[in-house]
Amino acid sequence: MRDTAQYVGGQHQRVGTRGVGVLAFMVLVWTGRGGLPSLGAASAQSQSVADGLVGGIFVAGAALAAVVSWRRHQATAGWTFAVGALVALQSLVVALPAIASPPPRVAADFTLLLAIGLFGLVCVLGALRGLRREPQVGDDVFGVGIGMGVLAAGHLLLLVPMDSPPPMPMLVLLGVLVSTHLLTVALVAVQRVLPAATVRLLAATVLVVAAGMVVKLAELHGTAWDVLTSLGFAAVGATWSAAAWGCIQGASERQADRQRREIAFAVQATERDRRERMHELRSTLAGLVQGSSLLDDLDLPAETRQRLLGSVRRELDRMMRLVSGEEEQATDIDLEDALGRMADLQHLKGRTVELHTSGDAVHARYDTLAEVVNILVDNAATHGGTDVSRIEVVQRDEETVDITVSDRGRGIAEDDRERIFGWGDRGEDSPGEGIGLNLAQRLVEEEGGSLRLAEETGPGSAFVISLPAARRSSENAIDAGSLFLEEVDHVAGHLAR
Repeated sequence: MRDTAQYVGGQHQRVGTRGVGVLAFMVLVWTGRGGLPSLGAASAQSQSVADGLVGGIFVAGAALAAVVSWRRHQATAGWTFAVGALVALQSLVVALPAIASPPPRVAADFTLLLAIGLFGLVCVLGALRGLRREPQVGDDVFGVGIGMGVLAAGHLLLLVPMDSPPPMPMLVLLGVLVSTHLLTVALVAVQRVLPAATVRLLAATVLVVAAGMVVKLAELHGTAWDVLTSLGFAAVGATWSAAAWGCIQGASERQADRQRREIAFAVQATERDRRERMHELRSTLAGLVQGSSLLDDLDLPAETRQRLLGSVRRELDRMMRLVSGEEEQATDIDLEDALGRMADLQHLKGRTVELHTSGDAVHARYDTLAEVVNILVDNAATHGGTDVSRIEVVQRDEETVDITVSDRGRGIAEDDRERIFGWGDRGEDSPGEGIGLNLAQRLVEEEGGSLRLAEETGPGSAFVISLPAARRSSENAIDAGSLFLEEVDHVAGHLAR
């Protein structure tokens, strides 16, 4: 279904692009043949208005492509993305003063126009140098920008009034402008940052612009060459308009696809969170149900009953925080007491946990420690086939305490050892969901610790939970004493002042 939707969307986009191209071709042919109303002006003036309007549209298109390219490549330095806009701007800045100062022109006019043209050429070539360092700029928008910039330049140059015959300074100026277009296409082609079809279209655009200038200089208006040039302008203009529309459609499709991926990711994350909570809730409820039935035993010693009640209440509190999403604050945890309570709850499930501690403490959230230990002991029974687990606590150094949870069950196959912490990864015959170990590892890492599979030391499997060690009381006392002395010094200094 998704593939069908993508195919239909692609077909719709192609049909829309062709439609824009045909419409643009018709409009450009109409305006190219003086289709705009003259409003009482002469036919030549009407044609100039049409060319000016079309040129303005392509100038705006080149500038818009530069802005879009800049936003897409914000980390890009320089004006590389604005080559098309610079080509259009060069001709625009030349055309405006040339129109304001019609023939006959003095030497100062030609000097000014030539200086503007050369400055534009330097700017364009300087911007194109960046393609060598930043080839990623050469995308579809970049190509459309250059094409529209060259087209805009051609239409603007047609507005420049000239002497008949044109003087040599004007021919030199036109040579500089056309050379800008030729060098632009040549450098882009050499850098190979655009598809071959786009480069060929750029070359065709430059040839059409050059042909238009030849028709203007040779005064071939109204001839077959004039008609062919106008049709050529319309064809390349329509092609670039269709390409620009395709870019807009493509950007819209990419945005919609990105939004779909974000929604899918959010849904997946929500589903993962739900499954993780249900995974732990099922495990916790199993122990609580068995614990409550055991508490009904009238022969149960009072001390044992009280201890079980405390463990059950603590698990109920943890379950409430798990359901509500409330996070417990990290604190110093006495491992002998905490792991003893966890072992009691596992005993309610019919399991045996051998506990070996030496009075160590860690700084973490109790909920995290309880959930990780429960996952490891439950896995030993579910996947390892044994109801006997061993928990051993060793302080590795002053900063870290290692809690090793091991069993003598079936162990973990060599082929599975690399992927056991992946989400949803489980053996073919496993009754689980492949959630527990991934969740346990992430929870421990959130506490600033780690969870890893220990090296093979015999039958079964062993996991090492590494957590930050709790600060020693002597250190706390020293810190508290230091703070007290600092406060006394501060107050004494204040009273002295």
